[in-house]
Amino acid sequence: MSSSYDLIVIGAGWYGLSAAKTYIELHPEEKVLVIEAENSCGGTWSKDRLYPGLKSNNLWGSYEYADMPMSEDVYGVKPGEHIPGAVLHQYLTDFAKKFGVFERTKFNTKVDAIKSTEDGGWEINVSEKTGNSQETLQTKKLIVATGLTSQPNMPSYPGQETFTSKLFHAKDFCTESDTVDKCKKTVVVGGGKSAFDCAYAFASKGDAQVDLIIRPTGQGPVWICPPYVTPWKKMMEELLNTRMLTWFSPCPWGGEDGFSVPRGMLHGTAVGRFLVDNFWSVLSSAVIQDHGYNDHPELFKLKPWQNAFWTGSGIGIHNYPTNFFDLVKEGKIRVHIADIAKLNGSTVHLTNGEVIDADAVICATGWKKESSIKFLNFNSGLAKSATERESLIKQADTEVRDLFPGLKAQPILRSEPKAEEPLRNYRFIIPSESVFKRNIAFAGMVSTTSTSMFATTQALWICAFFDGKLKREPKSADDVTKEIMLHSQFGKWRYPCGYGASLPDFAFDSLPYVDLLLNDLGLKSHRKGTAMLELTEPYKPRDYKGLSQEWSELQSK
Repeated sequence: MSSSYDLIVIGAGWYGLSAAKTYIELHPEEKVLVIEAENSCGGTWSKDRLYPGLKSNNLWGSYEYADMPMSEDVYGVKPGEHIPGAVLHQYLTDFAKKFGVFERTKFNTKVDAIKSTEDGGWEINVSEKTGNSQETLQTKKLIVATGLTSQPNMPSYPGQETFTSKLFHAKDFCTESDTVDKCKKTVVVGGGKSAFDCAYAFASKGDAQVDLIIRPTGQGPVWICPPYVTPWKKMMEELLNTRMLTWFSPCPWGGEDGFSVPRGMLHGTAVGRFLVDNFWSVLSSAVIQDHGYNDHPELFKLKPWQNAFWTGSGIGIHNYPTNFFDLVKEGKIRVHIADIAKLNGSTVHLTNGEVIDADAVICATGWKKESSIKFLNFNSGLAKSATERESLIKQADTEVRDLFPGLKAQPILRSEPKAEEPLRNYRFIIPSESVFKRNIAFAGMVSTTSTSMFATTQALWICAFFDGKLKREPKSADDVTKEIMLHSQFGKWRYPCGYGASLPDFAFDSLPYVDLLLNDLGLKSHRKGTAMLELTEPYKPRDYKGLSQEWSELQSK
């Protein structure tokens, strides 16, 4: 059986829902389908991924769609509160229903393969996850919005076939949530925020004991920031999206905000770099002091290994009901800087010689940072030979170092970075070979704490791109390649302790990226009431309310 559509969106998370909603608004007569592998909306916040105690890192007001405020009377979340996972799942489901996306979504459907067709469209083979039914779909345009948390990165340990206790990835914590009450001795592997979440869920229950394993050759413990940071106690997400503060982070698209002069001074002069270094020192010192890393030998094990400057979106926020670090000081969470040497029976053997009894081992070991989609006859990467790619990389690296001399002093890492080809897309959205075909886009293949702002602006940009109505279009294939290489190589230099070497990673460079997309669209990027507010008032999703309507009115003039 074959069904034809004007647009198919793969994924019903933040980006997929926003992309479908925006396209439906601008193309009400066209046939749109959303394909979702899970049985509900939400992506990371889908029903079967809501583990105990899961909350957003973002506080209320910064994690909502611009066109649908998360009202307190409906969702029960107040200003200054983190949003429970169950509330986010309901909110995203309500959004899908309100804007006609839910009724166009095919759930429990897995994409097996995608093939480009001679007429410039796509053929998509899908199958039901819960049955044997298969189907071939046809579409003129395709948006891949599967995100970066679809495929768990599950390690393999010697002896795990003989391990008699529970062993699972943090992705399955929801379906294995009964372990919180059943297991008294739990091992959690990982140094990221999800590892801390799992450790807290167990350790905060009565007399449970948690052993947190952080491998010595990894990136180390995550930066866990208080919800309010710096001596002025500002919300972290507000700091990241305050225009004047974004100047303190080097960024090749930073000039899109219209303030190239102060940016140039801060990153192009010795005095400016001194100010930048002090800014980041204040941020880092405030977090270290608030958590008391230097005041307790066990807490010291959780002190981040590198300056916060080199870490992108992978920071975490302390959003727990009680103090996580008190559990460490009380010995309910024991931190081990070691690898797992082997599993045997119900014991975990570490490389430092320790042997730990465990009722369960949870691997909070992250995700495979790549699309889970299989393309049969389409190269979504940069179509260049190895020699050409090496030359382009060398040119881009030189340009990055010349633009931002401060990035030459790279941190010394405990492990060699993986030799992998990063995601290389135009505007971090369009594969290089498809820029002039206008038939495919990747939404949300980025890591950022400004998810809702990115989802809204990327969705509109993609629609305008598909329709050939961007005010600022790419001029040539060479220009496209040059930009892709500069931006993707910048990530390697900017965030060596984050995801920068493998995918677009954003922190203080998030707001300038939104500016970049809005400037392409011909829409105003300065959206505050006064010049002073433009510099000092944080941007939030509400600042982009009615963006699609603005765009439609601009096209009718």
